[in-house]
Amino acid sequence: MANDSKPFTHDPAKPVAEPAVLVDGDVRELARIALQRLTQPNGLRVNRSCGLTDRLDDLCEAFLSDSNEDRHIVIHQMRLDGISANEIIDHVIPAVAAVLGQRWADDTLSFVEVTIGSARLQEAVRALIAHELSRDASNIHRDTLSAGPDRVHTPKVLLLVPRPEHHTLGAFVAADQFRRFGYDVDIAVDQHPKQVAATLRDRRYCMIGISIAGRRTLASTRELVDIIRATVTRVTPIVLGGSLLETDQDLKKATGVDYVARTVRDALELCGLNIVELDPPRELMADHV
Repeated sequence: MANDSKPFTHDPAKPVAEPAVLVDGDVRELARIALQRLTQPNGLRVNRSCGLTDRLDDLCEAFLSDSNEDRHIVIHQMRLDGISANEIIDHVIPAVAAVLGQRWADDTLSFVEVTIGSARLQEAVRALIAHELSRDASNIHRDTLSAGPDRVHTPKVLLLVPRPEHHTLGAFVAADQFRRFGYDVDIAVDQHPKQVAATLRDRRYCMIGISIAGRRTLASTRELVDIIRATVTRVTPIVLGGSLLETDQDLKKATGVDYVARTVRDALELCGLNIVELDPPRELMADHV
Protein backbone atom coordinates (compact mmCIF):
# COMPACT_ATOMS: atom_id res chain seq x y z
CA MET A 1 0.00 0.00 0.00
CA ALA A 2 1.43 3.29 -0.98
CA ASN A 3 2.75 5.47 1.85
CA ASP A 4 0.37 4.44 4.61
CA SER A 5 1.41 0.82 4.89
CA LYS A 6 4.69 -1.01 4.56
CA PRO A 7 4.47 -4.60 3.30
CA PHE A 8 7.59 -6.29 4.62
CA THR A 9 7.98 -9.10 2.12
CA HIS A 10 4.90 -9.12 -0.09
CA ASP A 11 5.40 -8.59 -3.81
CA PRO A 12 2.59 -6.18 -4.87
CA ALA A 13 2.57 -7.83 -8.30
CA LYS A 14 1.71 -11.21 -6.80
CA PRO A 15 -1.85 -12.12 -7.80
CA VAL A 16 -4.46 -12.52 -5.12
CA ALA A 17 -5.67 -16.09 -5.04
CA GLU A 18 -8.51 -18.20 -3.73
CA PRO A 19 -11.45 -15.80 -3.46
CA ALA A 20 -13.82 -16.37 -0.57
CA VAL A 21 -17.03 -18.09 -1.62
CA LEU A 22 -19.95 -15.85 -0.69
CA VAL A 23 -23.59 -16.65 -0.31
CA ASP A 24 -25.94 -14.73 -2.58
CA GLY A 25 -27.17 -12.57 0.30
CA ASP A 26 -23.66 -11.30 1.02
CA VAL A 27 -23.15 -10.28 -2.61
CA ARG A 28 -26.54 -8.60 -2.79
CA GLU A 29 -25.88 -6.58 0.37
CA LEU A 30 -22.45 -5.44 -0.81
CA ALA A 31 -23.86 -4.58 -4.21
CA ARG A 32 -26.78 -2.70 -2.65
CA ILE A 33 -24.48 -0.47 -0.59
CA ALA A 34 -22.09 0.10 -3.50
CA LEU A 35 -24.90 0.93 -5.90
CA GLN A 36 -26.38 3.28 -3.32
CA ARG A 37 -23.06 5.17 -3.43
CA LEU A 38 -23.13 5.13 -7.21
CA THR A 39 -26.68 6.51 -7.21
CA GLN A 40 -26.39 9.25 -4.62
CA PRO A 41 -22.79 9.97 -3.62
CA ASN A 42 -22.75 12.71 -0.99
CA GLY A 43 -26.41 13.39 -1.62
CA LEU A 44 -25.95 14.09 -5.34
CA ARG A 45 -27.61 12.14 -8.13
CA VAL A 46 -25.31 10.88 -10.85
CA ASN A 47 -25.85 10.37 -14.55
CA ARG A 48 -28.15 7.35 -14.84
CA SER A 49 -27.78 6.71 -18.55
CA CYS A 50 -27.40 3.02 -17.76
CA GLY A 51 -28.94 0.82 -15.08
CA LEU A 52 -27.19 0.45 -11.75
CA THR A 53 -26.71 -3.28 -12.19
CA ASP A 54 -25.21 -2.63 -15.61
CA ARG A 55 -22.84 -0.15 -14.03
CA LEU A 56 -21.60 -2.67 -11.50
CA ASP A 57 -21.21 -5.18 -14.33
CA ASP A 58 -19.19 -2.59 -16.26
CA LEU A 59 -16.89 -2.17 -13.25
CA CYS A 60 -16.34 -5.93 -13.10
CA GLU A 61 -15.57 -6.08 -16.80
CA ALA A 62 -13.10 -3.20 -16.48
CA PHE A 63 -11.11 -5.07 -13.85
CA LEU A 64 -11.16 -8.21 -15.96
CA SER A 65 -10.01 -6.34 -19.06
CA ASP A 66 -6.39 -6.43 -20.24
CA SER A 67 -6.61 -2.68 -20.87
CA ASN A 68 -5.44 -0.39 -18.07
CA GLU A 69 -7.33 2.39 -19.82
CA ASP A 70 -10.67 0.65 -19.14
CA ARG A 71 -10.03 0.76 -15.39
CA HIS A 72 -8.81 4.34 -15.46
CA ILE A 73 -11.95 5.40 -17.33
CA VAL A 74 -14.45 3.81 -14.92
CA ILE A 75 -12.68 5.17 -11.84
CA HIS A 76 -12.31 8.61 -13.40
CA GLN A 77 -16.02 8.63 -14.28
CA MET A 78 -16.98 7.76 -10.72
CA ARG A 79 -14.85 10.64 -9.45
CA LEU A 80 -16.50 12.99 -11.96
CA ASP A 81 -19.88 11.79 -10.68
CA GLY A 82 -18.93 12.96 -7.19
CA ILE A 83 -18.00 9.60 -5.68
CA SER A 84 -15.04 10.06 -3.34
CA ALA A 85 -11.94 7.89 -3.37
CA ASN A 86 -12.83 6.70 0.12
CA GLU A 87 -16.30 5.58 -1.01
CA ILE A 88 -14.72 3.71 -3.90
CA ILE A 89 -12.31 1.98 -1.51
CA ASP A 90 -14.86 1.26 1.23
CA HIS A 91 -17.83 0.19 -0.87
CA VAL A 92 -17.37 -0.09 -4.62
CA ILE A 93 -14.17 -2.13 -4.79
CA PRO A 94 -15.35 -4.62 -2.12
CA ALA A 95 -18.61 -5.03 -4.07
CA VAL A 96 -16.72 -5.71 -7.30
CA ALA A 97 -14.50 -8.22 -5.47
CA ALA A 98 -17.58 -9.95 -4.06
CA VAL A 99 -19.20 -10.23 -7.48
CA LEU A 100 -16.00 -11.62 -9.02
CA GLY A 101 -15.84 -14.19 -6.23
CA GLN A 102 -19.46 -15.17 -6.76
CA ARG A 103 -18.92 -15.52 -10.51
CA TRP A 104 -16.01 -17.84 -9.79
CA ALA A 105 -18.20 -19.87 -7.41
CA ASP A 106 -20.89 -20.00 -10.11
CA ASP A 107 -18.31 -21.23 -12.65
CA THR A 108 -18.75 -18.25 -14.97
CA LEU A 109 -15.18 -17.03 -14.36
CA SER A 110 -11.99 -19.06 -14.32
CA PHE A 111 -9.69 -19.11 -11.32
CA VAL A 112 -7.05 -17.26 -13.35
CA GLU A 113 -9.50 -14.52 -14.36
CA VAL A 114 -10.74 -13.85 -10.85
CA THR A 115 -7.19 -13.96 -9.46
CA ILE A 116 -5.99 -11.34 -11.94
CA GLY A 117 -9.10 -9.23 -11.38
CA SER A 118 -8.54 -9.31 -7.62
CA ALA A 119 -4.91 -8.26 -8.01
CA ARG A 120 -6.05 -5.30 -10.13
CA LEU A 121 -8.58 -4.29 -7.48
CA GLN A 122 -5.80 -4.29 -4.89
CA GLU A 123 -3.64 -2.15 -7.14
CA ALA A 124 -6.56 0.28 -7.58
CA VAL A 125 -6.81 0.63 -3.80
CA ARG A 126 -3.11 1.41 -3.55
CA ALA A 127 -3.29 3.94 -6.40
CA LEU A 128 -6.32 5.73 -4.93
CA ILE A 129 -4.65 6.00 -1.53
CA ALA A 130 -1.41 7.30 -3.05
CA HIS A 131 -3.34 9.91 -5.02
CA GLU A 132 -5.29 11.09 -1.97
CA LEU A 133 -2.17 11.40 0.17
CA SER A 134 -0.30 13.35 -2.50
CA ARG A 135 -3.33 15.61 -3.11
CA ASP A 136 -3.84 16.57 0.51
CA ALA A 137 -0.53 17.66 1.98
CA SER A 138 -2.27 18.52 5.27
CA ASN A 139 -3.41 14.94 5.80
CA ILE A 140 -2.38 13.94 9.30
CA HIS A 141 -0.95 10.66 8.12
CA ARG A 142 1.39 12.46 5.77
CA ASP A 143 2.70 14.31 8.79
CA THR A 144 3.47 11.03 10.55
CA LEU A 145 5.59 9.89 7.62
CA SER A 146 8.04 12.76 8.05
CA ALA A 147 11.00 12.42 10.37
CA GLY A 148 10.66 13.86 13.84
CA PRO A 149 9.35 13.13 17.34
CA ASP A 150 5.68 13.10 16.26
CA ARG A 151 6.34 9.98 14.21
CA VAL A 152 7.34 8.10 17.34
CA HIS A 153 4.05 8.92 19.09
CA THR A 154 1.75 7.92 16.23
CA PRO A 155 -0.20 4.81 17.32
CA LYS A 156 0.67 1.85 15.13
CA VAL A 157 -1.31 -1.19 14.04
CA LEU A 158 0.18 -4.35 12.57
CA LEU A 159 -2.00 -6.22 10.06
CA LEU A 160 -1.05 -9.82 9.30
CA VAL A 161 -2.16 -12.08 6.47
CA PRO A 162 -0.85 -15.48 7.60
CA ARG A 163 0.33 -18.38 5.49
CA PRO A 164 -1.20 -19.92 3.39
CA GLU A 165 -3.83 -17.16 3.03
CA HIS A 166 -3.48 -15.31 -0.27
CA HIS A 167 -6.67 -13.25 -0.05
CA THR A 168 -5.08 -9.88 0.72
CA LEU A 169 -7.36 -7.17 -0.69
CA GLY A 170 -9.38 -6.83 2.53
CA ALA A 171 -6.23 -6.20 4.58
CA PHE A 172 -5.20 -3.33 2.30
CA VAL A 173 -8.67 -1.78 2.45
CA ALA A 174 -8.64 -2.13 6.24
CA ALA A 175 -5.19 -0.52 6.40
CA ASP A 176 -6.54 2.58 4.69
CA GLN A 177 -9.47 2.70 7.09
CA PHE A 178 -7.14 2.47 10.10
CA ARG A 179 -5.15 5.34 8.58
CA ARG A 180 -8.30 7.43 8.35
CA PHE A 181 -8.97 6.72 12.01
CA GLY A 182 -5.57 8.19 12.88
CA TYR A 183 -3.32 5.11 12.95
CA ASP A 184 -0.09 4.22 11.21
CA VAL A 185 -0.18 0.75 9.65
CA ASP A 186 2.32 -1.98 8.84
CA ILE A 187 1.23 -4.97 6.75
CA ALA A 188 2.96 -8.36 6.78
CA VAL A 189 1.80 -10.83 4.12
CA ASP A 190 2.80 -14.50 3.93
CA GLN A 191 5.61 -14.13 6.46
CA HIS A 192 7.13 -16.93 8.46
CA PRO A 193 6.16 -16.60 12.14
CA LYS A 194 9.83 -16.04 13.02
CA GLN A 195 9.87 -12.98 10.76
CA VAL A 196 6.75 -11.67 12.46
CA ALA A 197 8.39 -12.25 15.85
CA ALA A 198 11.45 -10.27 14.75
CA THR A 199 9.22 -7.38 13.69
CA LEU A 200 7.42 -7.42 17.05
CA ARG A 201 10.72 -7.28 18.90
CA ASP A 202 11.77 -4.21 16.91
CA ARG A 203 8.50 -2.27 16.89
CA ARG A 204 5.69 -1.50 19.30
CA TYR A 205 2.06 -1.78 18.24
CA CYS A 206 -1.18 -0.86 19.99
CA MET A 207 -3.06 -3.62 18.17
CA ILE A 208 -2.34 -6.63 15.98
CA GLY A 209 -4.93 -7.60 13.39
CA ILE A 210 -5.08 -10.89 11.50
CA SER A 211 -7.11 -11.27 8.30
CA ILE A 212 -8.24 -14.69 7.09
CA ALA A 213 -10.74 -15.89 4.50
CA GLY A 214 -10.41 -19.68 4.52
CA ARG A 215 -10.53 -22.47 7.10
CA ARG A 216 -7.21 -23.88 5.94
CA THR A 217 -5.54 -20.81 7.50
CA LEU A 218 -6.84 -21.56 11.01
CA ALA A 219 -3.90 -23.75 12.07
CA SER A 220 -1.27 -21.26 10.91
CA THR A 221 -3.23 -18.45 12.55
CA ARG A 222 -3.20 -20.31 15.87
CA GLU A 223 0.56 -20.83 15.54
CA LEU A 224 1.01 -17.16 14.75
CA VAL A 225 -1.03 -16.08 17.78
CA ASP A 226 1.03 -18.35 20.06
CA ILE A 227 4.27 -16.85 18.74
CA ILE A 228 2.94 -13.31 19.15
CA ARG A 229 2.03 -13.98 22.77
CA ALA A 230 5.47 -15.49 23.45
CA THR A 231 7.24 -12.54 21.81
CA VAL A 232 5.37 -9.40 22.83
CA THR A 233 6.50 -8.14 26.23
CA ARG A 234 3.53 -5.81 26.80
CA VAL A 235 -0.17 -6.61 26.57
CA THR A 236 -1.17 -6.09 22.93
CA PRO A 237 -4.68 -7.08 21.82
CA ILE A 238 -4.96 -9.46 18.86
CA VAL A 239 -8.05 -9.10 16.66
CA LEU A 240 -9.26 -11.46 13.94
CA GLY A 241 -11.10 -10.19 10.86
CA GLY A 242 -11.92 -11.37 7.37
CA SER A 243 -14.66 -13.13 5.46
CA LEU A 244 -14.34 -16.31 7.54
CA LEU A 245 -16.19 -14.44 10.29
CA GLU A 246 -19.37 -15.10 8.31
CA THR A 247 -19.29 -18.76 9.39
CA ASP A 248 -20.79 -20.09 12.69
CA GLN A 249 -17.40 -21.39 13.84
CA ASP A 250 -16.04 -20.19 17.18
CA LEU A 251 -13.03 -18.48 15.65
CA LYS A 252 -11.93 -16.86 18.88
CA LYS A 253 -11.54 -20.28 20.48
CA ALA A 254 -10.04 -21.85 17.35
CA THR A 255 -7.33 -19.21 16.91
CA GLY A 256 -6.72 -17.92 20.44
CA VAL A 257 -7.21 -14.25 19.52
CA ASP A 258 -8.61 -11.74 22.00
CA TYR A 259 -11.41 -10.47 19.77
CA VAL A 260 -13.12 -11.01 16.44
CA ALA A 261 -14.39 -7.92 14.61
CA ARG A 262 -16.23 -7.29 11.35
CA THR A 263 -15.20 -3.65 11.03
CA VAL A 264 -12.21 -1.47 11.76
CA ARG A 265 -14.29 0.66 14.13
CA ASP A 266 -15.40 -2.46 16.02
CA ALA A 267 -11.79 -3.60 16.33
CA LEU A 268 -10.67 -0.28 17.79
CA GLU A 269 -13.60 -0.11 20.19
CA LEU A 270 -13.08 -3.68 21.40
CA CYS A 271 -9.44 -2.86 22.13
CA GLY A 272 -10.36 0.37 23.93
CA LEU A 273 -8.36 2.45 21.45
CA ASN A 274 -9.04 6.03 20.48
CA ILE A 275 -10.93 6.79 17.29
CA VAL A 276 -9.91 10.04 15.64
CA GLU A 277 -12.56 11.04 13.11
CA LEU A 278 -10.16 12.16 10.38
CA ASP A 279 -12.19 10.73 7.51
CA PRO A 280 -13.89 7.64 8.91
CA PRO A 281 -15.08 4.80 6.70
CA ARG A 282 -18.84 4.50 6.42
CA GLU A 283 -20.80 1.47 7.62
CA LEU A 284 -18.99 -1.40 5.95
CA MET A 285 -15.48 -2.76 6.19
CA ALA A 286 -14.12 -5.04 3.51
CA ASP A 287 -14.53 -8.10 5.62
CA HIS A 288 -16.12 -9.92 2.68
CA VAL A 289 -13.27 -9.43 0.25
